[in-house]
Amino acid sequence: MIRAEGISLPTAVSLPPAAQPGTTVKGVAEPKLVEAAKEMEATFLAMLLKQMRETLDTEDGGGLFPGDTGDVQGGLFDLFMSKHLADAGGVGMAAALLRQMQPPAPKPTPTDAPALPPRGLTG
Repeated sequence: MIRAEGISLPTAVSLPPAAQPGTTVKGVAEPKLVEAAKEMEATFLAMLLKQMRETLDTEDGGGLFPGDTGDVQGGLFDLFMSKHLADAGGVGMAAALLRQMQPPAPKPTPTDAPALPPRGLTG
């Protein structure tokens, strides 16, 4: 466990295979789609981290980066941490986006359905 100012984080988080970016319903996704999904997840995580970091008490020199009045260090932290999280598997948003970007599966036609005997008739 990693401990920092009362916060405990597991050192390694394992996600189920379905939550890994690049895992799609129909197999391998195009590399451009995988990259776009990872970037979208990284952007979302950066915004989430920024909002979480802004909730820290900054009075009396507190906060994650005390003395950083321009929020430069905090912004860089959000950017690099979000990229790292997205590359490590993220929170499953990239995998969900990849599933949504896949073309829909063809629906079975009436000729594809198995033939059933008529009801009420016995042979």
